[in-house]
Amino acid sequence: MKNLTKKMTIAAAALMVAAGVAGAQTLKAEIPFGFRAAGTVMTAGSYRLYEDSSMSTEVFRLINEDTHRSVLTIPYPHNTQQAGGVPTLTFECSGTDCALVQVAVGNGKTYGLYKPSLGKGETRVAVIRAVIVNPR
Repeated sequence: MKNLTKKMTIAAAALMVAAGVAGAQTLKAEIPFGFRAAGTVMTAGSYRLYEDSSMSTEVFRLINEDTHRSVLTIPYPHNTQQAGGVPTLTFECSGTDCALVQVAVGNGKTYGLYKPSLGKGETRVAVIRAVIVNPR
């Protein structure tokens, strides 16, 4: 009986790991300007964005590949992209201040991110194309 319990526990753990891997997606983008994400100032550079939907709440982890600095953020469903759409990161900028405000993951889902106040004045939008990559 103990042997059966041990095998069932191992099988359940393997299923949870498989579900976590299946729910994850990774995007890569070159961002040529500094920006804020989840209240954290990030520098220009090469970034990976890991999407983890294995839990009840989506979580994005954004990592600068050069400095290894990272930030976690909880997105909210924003709207839907056309099926098979291009993955993109959308920034809202005012002056030299930019903030990551939207992520389209390329599978038809688009998420909004909470943004800080960028001050008064003219605002513009920058859209950076991303590519889907396999996690390392």
